[in-house]
Amino acid sequence: MPENTAIQPLLLISSRTNNKNPVNMVVIHIARLILLVCLLVAPLRAAEVAIIIDDMGNGLEDHKAFSLPVEITFSILPHAPYSTRFAREAAMQNREVMLHMPMESLRGRRLGPGALTAEMDAEHVQMTIESALASVPNAIGLNNHMGSKLTQLTLPMSITMDVLKRNGLVFVDSRTTRYTKAQSIADAYGVPNARRHVFLDHHRDEARIREQVRTLVNRAKKYGSALGIGHPYPQTVNILMEELASLSDQNVTLVNISDYLDLQDDVTRPYQVANQSRLSAPQ
Repeated sequence: MPENTAIQPLLLISSRTNNKNPVNMVVIHIARLILLVCLLVAPLRAAEVAIIIDDMGNGLEDHKAFSLPVEITFSILPHAPYSTRFAREAAMQNREVMLHMPMESLRGRRLGPGALTAEMDAEHVQMTIESALASVPNAIGLNNHMGSKLTQLTLPMSITMDVLKRNGLVFVDSRTTRYTKAQSIADAYGVPNARRHVFLDHHRDEARIREQVRTLVNRAKKYGSALGIGHPYPQTVNILMEELASLSDQNVTLVNISDYLDLQDDVTRPYQVANQSRLSAPQ
């Protein structure tokens, strides 16, 4: 919410002070005082931060991420050695999981099993997503792994959103290209969705990761909410444990993806759409 929204009632009252009737002036001053008191004593709504840890499931070394707060959502690769095990273990923690769906990249990078590619027809896309979801039990939705090519294409994204809509699932756009169409197509299909704002560990340097975590928190404090994506690197897990410990002191709340989507309002979303050409990392 813009910072000056809260004082608009006071400005409205001030604009009506031309009437010099003494009784009216007393009423106006009393109203001003009441509003000021309300503004001073009312608790400020905490900003919300959501974090997704991507690329879970390839190896046991990723298990250290389970020590992170349960509000942090895991996005698990399909058909990986530990996909199903990690999904079930997360459920025992009451931690949300998503499917980290491999999608074709402009760079032609190796996608791994269960990937979506541009040459697939509608039936193949649907079957691939459903098979991937079966390997990640209890997934609440999906976000894209890579996908700088596929998320620009209307047909595969439309099929993807149709599958999500029919299954009551959500979508998070990892935004690996500024030209992504994924979120706008999700909107068209009525799929609850959000977008990544900050990559936490695109560079694995510890100082840079810490800086990115603080950037995420500051963005949330400025705009009300923010979503970050990281990976189960040891340095990322350690820095998150350190930095997240001070969130409550900053009037910031860590939330899972479901709560993050529920908390989105009409102020946050227009900002996201207006800035959809920014903050992308090609993959």
